[in-house]
Amino acid sequence: MRGSRPGGPLLSALLCASCVGPKPGLWPPRPGDPRFEIDVVFHDRHTVLVEPVEGRAAYREWGYAEKAWYVEGERGSSGMIRALFWPTASVLGCEERDSPLRRRHPEEEVERWSFVVSRRGLDEMHAYLDAERGPPLPRLPGWNEGTHAYHLFHQCHHVTAGALRAAGLPIAPWWCFTGGLTRLQLNRIRRYHEEAGVVPVPRSRTPVPSAPVGGRAAPDAGLLLLPPFVEQRATSRRSEPGEPRLGQ
Repeated sequence: MRGSRPGGPLLSALLCASCVGPKPGLWPPRPGDPRFEIDVVFHDRHTVLVEPVEGRAAYREWGYAEKAWYVEGERGSSGMIRALFWPTASVLGCEERDSPLRRRHPEEEVERWSFVVSRRGLDEMHAYLDAERGPPLPRLPGWNEGTHAYHLFHQCHHVTAGALRAAGLPIAPWWCFTGGLTRLQLNRIRRYHEEAGVVPVPRSRTPVPSAPVGGRAAPDAGLLLLPPFVEQRATSRRSEPGEPRLGQ
């Protein structure tokens, strides 16, 4: 068809398969119920979940990674192939920071989506993430062994999407194997917020809606089908060996 983009029918099929709705009873929060903001942040082509710590001026950041790549520094082309195509050990980080990741990096390096969940949704999200967390890693505070192997079909985007789905948000984790497909679904969640009139809570962490839904537009579709490691090599600087933390 004249003017159509290559892969358009395939993309349409993928999007149709990912069209799941919110979980009834979890989202949207009922009127009068406490509401809690969670952020999804793309940094260095990886997704990180950020949430305010209740009762304190701090933020909790959740990040999932392949152990050999982020902790042991085994990178390069061979490391990329290993991480994506061979099930290997994983790690899950849960770090508390004085400021959120988006404020520690220039705006052009970070993409952010802000969503609202209910108290029960937040508890279900934590239960999902706790199930991904194994024994603590020695000499790396805030990081734990993962309970599942890391590979192309269970990497950072899947864990981020799985946590959002556990909270009741309309996202299909099984289709989040690339950054582009993940962004499309994050934008879809944002549209659900706009249609339902649900907006994030203020940055003061007071459970009262005020600010418009945040987030930036999805990138060009040329990056749509690149897994996170490949996308990182194609579009950003190579991380230095020994840099273990997703949210530095």
